[in-house]
Amino acid sequence: MNRYVGIMAFAGAAMVCNPAHSQSQSEMNQSAEADFEKADAKLNVTYKKLLATLDADGKKKLIAAERAWVAYRDAEADLEADAAARGGSMAPMIYSGTCTRLTEARIKELQEVISGQ
Repeated sequence: MNRYVGIMAFAGAAMVCNPAHSQSQSEMNQSAEADFEKADAKLNVTYKKLLATLDADGKKKLIAAERAWVAYRDAEADLEADAAARGGSMAPMIYSGTCTRLTEARIKELQEVISGQ
């Protein structure tokens, strides 16, 4: 499936409103941001756990990799939000959703490195 078609499906699904749980776009944006903040906090815990197991050279490499990954995550989220909702009210939700998805994948990657040591 084309990634951007998938984004639109995600965005569309997020907009299906249950009358008992109706949310404005602003509330959905805030909820998506809160989800990202939770994932980011978990990533930080996982990152610190891995960092504590490495020697000085390994720490330098992890720090460099994480900086590059954060730049990638932010650029990819910006691209996906722009492609799906340039300038629209859904863009922040898509941005945060992409950050959450990529962060959760990164957590799994780092956990695999920890468990493989």
